[in-house]
Formats: sequence, structure tokens, C-alpha cells
Amino acid sequence: MRMKELVERTGVPRTTIHHYQREGLLPPARKTAANTAVYGPEHEERVRLVTALRGEELGPFAIDAIRSILAMIDRGIEPDVAASLHSIPGTPGLAARDTPVDAEIRLEDLARETSLGEATIRELTRVGLLAGHPEAGGASMSFDPADAAISRLIAEVLADDALRPTDLEPVVELVRELVRYEHALLGFATTGLEGREAVARRNRLYRALHALHTHLYARMIVHDEPA
Repeated sequence: MRMKELVERTGVPRTTIHHYQREGLLPPARKTAANTAVYGPEHEERVRLVTALRGEELGPFAIDAIRSILAMIDRGIEPDVAASLHSIPGTPGLAARDTPVDAEIRLEDLARETSLGEATIRELTRVGLLAGHPEAGGASMSFDPADAAISRLIAEVLADDALRPTDLEPVVELVRELVRYEHALLGFATTGLEGREAVARRNRLYRALHALHTHLYARMIVHDEPA
């Protein structure tokens, strides 16, 4: 489709779409001539998604935040989940302050930075503590800034050799089971709702559950400490 049709189908002005393109929020258009570009369904879908993130449906978020959320979405996270994760206080702080939120860190660099070693990082990925993904060719892998931040924390935990990566594997399984239950809970809570209303309720529940996790964990740690 041409720009005119993209504007008609999305209801977003041409100038706004061009702004999204300049900000890197849309895939590159396919050039058919010097002054002619063709857009596909992926452009329409992304324009609608950015519009939802800019407005009340999933946002409102600023451009920088949208860029971060889109990076999560492109890694396979559902849009409403990505928006909710970005909204949780402290989540952006997982990444180093001088590291772009969508920057990828190669296995070799992460191993050197954390002193964990490539074999240990691969093991942490295998048990589910990190979510690295293979690079082209499959010989190496890369990680997002959140993984890098968690790797630094894990490196501190493993530094005295009291624990091994496999000792943390049950934590992954327990959290995975909690996520399964809460996913079902969210589905039940939004039964009969559609569109913006369903998204708004789900976002509120995500934030409430996150706060509940922190609250319960802190209380249990205090009460379970030996006198």
C-alpha cells in the first residue's frame, strides 16, 4: 500500500507516520522509486501499536519509552505485558544508566564483564535464569540489558562458591508456576471485557500483583529469619 492508504487505514496523519519513521518506531518502507515507498501489513500493525502506546489504550508513553516497549515486543512479549512491565517502578533501572534499553550484549562481553565465564552464563540460560537468544549461525548468543543486570547480581551470589547455577533452578520453576497461576487469574478477572477496558484492568492487576510479590516476600523474609 502507499502512504495515502496507510493513513486512511490507520487514521494517523502522514506527518505523524513520518515522525514515527524518523524515531525508528516503524520498519523501513520498501522503496520502489526515488520518491515512492510501499508499506505492508507490518507497517499498519506497528502504526496501530504505537498509537495505542501513545494513547490511553496501552499508555500514554513517551517516544523513548515506546522504543523500549517495542524492543520487548519484538523479543516476543505481548504488547500489554510489555507496557505493564515498563510501568512497574524500578523496571527501567535494571539496565545500566548509560546502556540503551534495547542494546544487546554479546555472550563474550557479558562473560568478561561479570567474570562468570561463558560456560556459566550458558548454564544460567539453560536453567531459565537468563533469556539469551542465539545469534546468526548459533555459535554465540546475546542478552538484553535486564539479563546483563541480573547476571551481575548472580555473579555476586556465586562469587564465594557457596552456590552453583543449578542450585537456583528450583527458583525458576517456582516462579514459572506462579506465573501460570496468575496468568489464569488475569484471564478470569477480565472475562467478558474487551478492548481498552480489558487492557486497563489487566494493567492494574499486573501492577497490584507486582506490589503484592514485593510485600509478601519482604514480610516472609522478616518473619522467617532466626531470632
